[in-house]
Amino acid sequence: MVSVIVPVYNIEKYISICVESLLMQTYSELEIILVDDGSTDSSGQICDEFAMRDSRIKVIHKKNEGQVKARSAGMELSTGSYITCVDGDDWLEENAILKILDEGYGADVICFAVTEEYEDGTNGRKKNTVKEGLYTKNEELYELYSKMLMNGNFFEMGILPYLCGKLIKRDLLIRCQKEVPDNLFYAEDVACIYPCILEAGSVYVSNETLYHYRIHGASMVGKEVTREKLNSVFRTLEKSFQQHLMSESLGKQLEYYKWQSLLLKRYSDLTGFMPLFPFPMVKEGMRVAVYGAGLFGRVIKEYCETSDNLILTGWFDKRYESYVQQGLEVRSDTEVKKAEFDILVIAILNVNLAKEIITAFLKQGVPEEKMAYVQTKVLDRNVKYIMQLLSESAK
Repeated sequence: MVSVIVPVYNIEKYISICVESLLMQTYSELEIILVDDGSTDSSGQICDEFAMRDSRIKVIHKKNEGQVKARSAGMELSTGSYITCVDGDDWLEENAILKILDEGYGADVICFAVTEEYEDGTNGRKKNTVKEGLYTKNEELYELYSKMLMNGNFFEMGILPYLCGKLIKRDLLIRCQKEVPDNLFYAEDVACIYPCILEAGSVYVSNETLYHYRIHGASMVGKEVTREKLNSVFRTLEKSFQQHLMSESLGKQLEYYKWQSLLLKRYSDLTGFMPLFPFPMVKEGMRVAVYGAGLFGRVIKEYCETSDNLILTGWFDKRYESYVQQGLEVRSDTEVKKAEFDILVIAILNVNLAKEIITAFLKQGVPEEKMAYVQTKVLDRNVKYIMQLLSESAK
């Protein structure tokens, strides 16, 4: 038996597509638990209608308390030997559960890949970057641990940081989920997934893209996160990491993860000692063009736009059409070579992807000395700053 937990909150537009994808699974031994987290639209009613259609569906109606409590409520009701979580606006390939169970060899944690589905009808593949296969022996697991959070490059995660796209043994998942603070609304998946992997006796990794993750306007809106909320995530991970034999490697990965969180959620805390952090090539008075309209790109663009010391001359992205649909004034990457700027900032946190973008612009004739991207040496030089910053918020 596999239990599927689906938190539901005001997604009447999408929930039917999600549930239908579960009912169509070629693996039939399913228990589908829809957790209506205090929806104010017709989502709860739609859930009840599905439950009347199929006996495999159970519905929980509760007051709105957030994703962590919604998932926990579903897990407590579950009876399957495995649990997988599916967000209510996403969907699965019809053979997803059968295929991954067949491949997963009964592993405690089974990880697969996802396809990001954009509003403009295009999609992109998000995969695990560690080696695919079954990890059971100590040396295999230690190799996995050394790369699971950051795979040797900044913001290139070895295992995707989603609770979705995983099958996890029930007892293991519930045990780790109980350590996640109930009031988290940022990185609640991260706070659960990586401790689960560390406690697992076996992990199977696949890059089959069996999960469809819907990216829409609401998905991309960055919520303000206090430093104390960030510290709640970090403390949960530290508790798991510090008592592990791989604590040194895990600690370094966590250090980079802290940087990533601050850059995305608390950028204003990092602007006091450089015209544009973490881009030391940017000097006061420069004309700055920004590539990247994801969360980090939006942070950097907004800072340049409001800075008294920098002049924003353009904002570009390969996926500009999707962002324009969201009301953003983003231009095509093909227009970069026509723009006037002193420096083109590649506002992409994944270092490998940023390098690929720079290579593409070099072919278009953009001089290398006029482009900058995030480099870990800049973060490493300022690691004392981040530790001080976070310790101040913990007092």
